[in-house]
Amino acid sequence: MSAALRPSNKPILAFTCGDPAGIGAQAVLGALRGKRPLLFSPVLVGEPWIWRRAGWCPGRIPCVSSGPVAKPVPYGKASRAGGRCSFESFRLAVKLAGEGLVDALVTAPISKKSWEMAGVGFTDHTEFLRSELGLRAQMVLASPPNRLWCVTATRHIPLARVPGSLDVETVRAAAEGLHMALRIIGIPRPRLGLCGLNPHAGEDGLLGPEERRVLIPAARRARREGIGLTDPIPADTAWRWHRQGRLDGLICLYHDQALIGLKASAGLEIVNWTVGLPFPRVSPGHGTGFDIAGKKRPDSAPTRLAAELAASIISACGRASGRACRPPATS
Repeated sequence: MSAALRPSNKPILAFTCGDPAGIGAQAVLGALRGKRPLLFSPVLVGEPWIWRRAGWCPGRIPCVSSGPVAKPVPYGKASRAGGRCSFESFRLAVKLAGEGLVDALVTAPISKKSWEMAGVGFTDHTEFLRSELGLRAQMVLASPPNRLWCVTATRHIPLARVPGSLDVETVRAAAEGLHMALRIIGIPRPRLGLCGLNPHAGEDGLLGPEERRVLIPAARRARREGIGLTDPIPADTAWRWHRQGRLDGLICLYHDQALIGLKASAGLEIVNWTVGLPFPRVSPGHGTGFDIAGKKRPDSAPTRLAAELAASIISACGRASGRACRPPATS
């Protein structure tokens, strides 16, 4: 299998199919049909019928089957079979990367509902990776063409639970993950902004205690470790400074604090990068697109952007070595 998957010296990227009821496979194939020459060698991972339905012609791009599903999954809705297909595709891709047969993963969107229906035991890609590899991975949200980079200190949780989910170590770890990511892409001493939780970053405790209790101590700890992190600043100010280039990246505290600023600035030019793994894992920033799957050709640019970022990370870090991909040491 190794010789078959490594036809050249280019990095090998494994593309998962995502939920077969969505647009993932079509977006992948659209990205690979672009006019620009590929900087990598692609490998499709998943059931061949999923890729054929999306327009794949056997022979040009290798496909590694992840195991049979009884019948094709219809477009447009979550299902147990769709969850099983997307999970097995991803699990096999992780296995291939762990064995050094591929250098990076580009993962098409999955449906959390489908994974729940399939009983896979994990909410999403990152949760599986943390469990399988035993590493504390950090998700970076980015728009490389617009030089926008951020992380969220919490994941997909109700807004009411955000304040209680923040602690000094969680915020510090988020800053460490973004600091490492930016060094990998070539920023030797990143300048990071810490968004406040409350209006006006708490107004010195008047509008909420979290800045004093959690965020300022977390920023101080990060700075002691050599991470260039500000004290908490209002989120609107933080995004303005980031867009102006005064900050290289932002630590946001919850989902919408990151995504509103990112999507308002970058549209669909957004990718997700899981930092701290032995191999890069990057995905487009959009979802399954159940509403347009099978009806309309999806925009493949975010998937192409994800693949190009994965290839550039391999160039910076080298191929998978069993250790977390880390930036070069600074002098």
